[in-house]
Amino acid sequence: MRRLALLCVVAAVLAAPVLASAEDPEATLSRSYAAIGEPVVLTVEIDASPGAVVEVDTAAESWGAMRVVGVLSHTTAPVDGGLRHRIEVLVAPFAPGALTFRPGVLVTTDDGSFLADLPSLTLDAPSTLLPGEPLVLSPLAPPVGIEGAQSPFFWPVIAASGLAALAAAGALVMLALRWWRTRPRAAAGPAPEPPPAPADVLGRADSLLETDAPGAYRAISTAVRHILGERYEFPAQSLTTSELETRMAAAGVDGWEERMARELLRECDAVVYAGYRPAVERRVADLRIAREIVGGTG
Repeated sequence: MRRLALLCVVAAVLAAPVLASAEDPEATLSRSYAAIGEPVVLTVEIDASPGAVVEVDTAAESWGAMRVVGVLSHTTAPVDGGLRHRIEVLVAPFAPGALTFRPGVLVTTDDGSFLADLPSLTLDAPSTLLPGEPLVLSPLAPPVGIEGAQSPFFWPVIAASGLAALAAAGALVMLALRWWRTRPRAAAGPAPEPPPAPADVLGRADSLLETDAPGAYRAISTAVRHILGERYEFPAQSLTTSELETRMAAAGVDGWEERMARELLRECDAVVYAGYRPAVERRVADLRIAREIVGGTG
């Protein structure tokens, strides 16, 4: 019993820094009602220690029937003993009725990661059906006859038009072949320069981390896609992020490398296309992950 009590005390002491890194979290909605799929602004304010990384966990089960559309902004301000994070998130309901949910915000410190204890919120999503209307599809109207008949010249005109189109197409092909044979040949120019190495691209991203977040994350995405395509021999540069997630498993990308690349490329899309601006510490961590992927052996 004494040994069990000692283990409980040690666990409580180790967990204290993690629990103290997020205090007095607040969450508010811009309005208390919305139609299904209609976006609403959710504002989250949470205090954390200076070294903590605070981010929205879109996959948390606490969202319930709510879905995260995107992160609008993420700002910080100094408070006593740490930083106050203010995050504005665009969310939307995807079920009718009074939806109760709890925002999923992940706080990561040196002691580990945990979901912040944010208050539960309720959003009313009215149904599109009228009161008492059954949840069934209404039958289609029966077909209606149309007066009149097909012209006797319809098919002859169609045939003549088809023959004329074939003749015109043949003439255009002949003219194109004649031009191709007689076209002027341009002198061969110098060979194009090879694309920069992924390590050089990450070096450029490092110089842009604090001043140009979209440019830095665009360079990170380019370097990671280039090394994945080169290492596993598939066209990673020409695929969207969702397509790339499917192709990585089929191409035999290592499980750890696949997970890191998937999350990093999602972060790059959020910064470049959705206006998300992570904290400087998060940018440095993302660049470190990119360098681990580029420097890995596959």
